[in-house]
Amino acid sequence: MNFNEFVNEVKDNIRLFLPEAYENAEVSVMDYQKLNTTYKGLMVKKEDETITPTINMDQLYKAYQNQPGVTMESVCRRIADVVMEAPIQVNLKSIMDYDIAKDNLFIRVSSAETNKDMLANVPHQLKEDLAITYHVAVSMDEEGLSSMLIKNDLLKQYGITAEQLHEDAMKSSPRIMAPEVSSMGAIMEELVEKDLFMMSPEEREILQESIRESAQMPIFFVVTNQQRIDGAGALFYPEVMDNLGELLGQDYFILPSSIHQMLVLPDNGEVSADELRMMVTEVNATQVAPAERLTNDVYHFDTKDHVFEKADRFTERQKEKGAQAAKTEKAGKEQPDQKPKTKKHDMEL
Repeated sequence: MNFNEFVNEVKDNIRLFLPEAYENAEVSVMDYQKLNTTYKGLMVKKEDETITPTINMDQLYKAYQNQPGVTMESVCRRIADVVMEAPIQVNLKSIMDYDIAKDNLFIRVSSAETNKDMLANVPHQLKEDLAITYHVAVSMDEEGLSSMLIKNDLLKQYGITAEQLHEDAMKSSPRIMAPEVSSMGAIMEELVEKDLFMMSPEEREILQESIRESAQMPIFFVVTNQQRIDGAGALFYPEVMDNLGELLGQDYFILPSSIHQMLVLPDNGEVSADELRMMVTEVNATQVAPAERLTNDVYHFDTKDHVFEKADRFTERQKEKGAQAAKTEKAGKEQPDQKPKTKKHDMEL
């Protein structure tokens, strides 16, 4: 069964697995845009419902293909469970009433180029070629976070400006998705502690070798959130970049590891921006899923001027500052010394 046949099978039969109240429900399929990706979404909506979940059919089809024992009946029952549970779980007031929603706002960061079509209908701020978008946390538990992307029509309904939305999101984000900064070595040690007893001797040896190799690499710091999901945005929380500068005692490079985290490396002259850019490009191509990629660029934070920018822009800006300083110095040297002239007055006694 190909993908289109799979989608049509579900669309035509999903009502059979739902209660009688869904007999006249509208079943529709459409292309649904999400940050960094687009998928075919299935929606089942009763007449009295104002919100309904969108079922990711691409994801379900992959699971169906990878598990030969899964039947179409079990797929439909799973979808029916989600459809029936969602209205109970979602408190519409927590989304539609801004006085409540503003306390549950958080930010995410994505590639502005990859998401340019979607961003046309979404309030956002650009940080170079990265886009900050705003989301409302609907529910958060051990199974994960359910959230809703704020689009222009919802912003209009809130009756606030995009600037106000940004300000409120910056206040609530550190509470909803608290920031976390760790060294790369500390994270690897944590992985060892969690998985060591589940590893085979060969796997342990491979991990130990990775740790030995990482000890020879520059010291990276990882910026994310405590959930370590969609944590790249934590870098843009208030004062985070300035605090990192104080911690490191110098300027630093920022590598967009993925939508989940940023890597920070002191700008101490040991590694060039070009070398780091090659590293990011290779890792993106070989180790990061397309839906989780940010960009292939490298960024820089100037601790003196408090500026986040592309590393190339920082280099150009420093050249311009140097040229301006030299020009000013030259002008000062060319200026002739002018001693104040004393005016003589003839005095009669």
